[in-house]
Amino acid sequence: MSSLFFSRLVLPTFIFAACFSSVAQARTDQSALDVLMRMQTASQNINYYGTLVFLHNGQVQSMRVVHKADETGRFERLINLNGVAREVVRKDDLTICYMPDSKEVMVSRQKFKGNVNMLTQLAGNDFAQLQKSYRFTLESMERVAGREARRIFIQPKDSLRYGYRLWVDDEKSILLKSDLLNEQGESLEQAMFADIAVVDRIPENLLKPTSTGDGFTWYERESDNSTPMILDSDWKIEPLPKGFTVSSRFRHQILGSSVPSEHWVLSDGLANISIYFEKLTDDEDAFEGIAPMGVVNAFGLLNAEHQITVIGEVPAGTVEQLAHSVIFASGVEE
Repeated sequence: MSSLFFSRLVLPTFIFAACFSSVAQARTDQSALDVLMRMQTASQNINYYGTLVFLHNGQVQSMRVVHKADETGRFERLINLNGVAREVVRKDDLTICYMPDSKEVMVSRQKFKGNVNMLTQLAGNDFAQLQKSYRFTLESMERVAGREARRIFIQPKDSLRYGYRLWVDDEKSILLKSDLLNEQGESLEQAMFADIAVVDRIPENLLKPTSTGDGFTWYERESDNSTPMILDSDWKIEPLPKGFTVSSRFRHQILGSSVPSEHWVLSDGLANISIYFEKLTDDEDAFEGIAPMGVVNAFGLLNAEHQITVIGEVPAGTVEQLAHSVIFASGVEE
């Protein structure tokens, strides 16, 4: 068989197969995105309660979750079932944390992001925008907490961020389980419902906190919402990691320091990274190098007599790359 005949016969077949594969993948990704968009909507208008289990750094933590969302707003109550006794009650942007062991209550105001309940946080993302940095693939059907769920693979398009597998309830589109995946696709952290009840109305007794806070010391924590964002800075990041943008920049007064420190937050819509710029005194030692802390990685270095610390739930190479991209540019407005 001549090479010319081979190319005429096999090459068109290969091209057709490749094109068919691409179309099939595109359809799969759109189907996965459709499921994720329904999940995003469900997180804002579905009532449920159940037991949520976290597997993190070899430790197991469980909590009782009550979630209410209707025309009056969003409400969430979380109760630790093992370890230190904690109860968190959130109504829209008001968060109240009860700490019975120390007889203290912490009150803060911040956007309802689901920072305590990882599944609420994930479900609220704008997945259409995340297509810039991630691919979505619809996989098999599996059972989670006794319910049929669609499994979705969220694969990063580069090595700068982690991936996810999500299990979305087939009937109600609630996020039932998530796996955070490292660069090799191995599970780093897992959250899942052990049991869940989806209801039209949350019973009143489940909405009330166990503690009234009587006799407790109450504290109010200043939130970033009450701190004005800074518009100018002596620092720049060049280049920014692909897909990441600077979502906020604040100045904070750290205890024991006479000079305010800067705190920047970078985000790609799913992964968040914090960068701290702290002026060091002569008697302070700099933190330099990598410091893995489970799924979180930190990298520090000394730059223009400042401690630069980059922390994020991203691969170690990402925080190191960011730290080395920091440039001191006094008087230059970004």
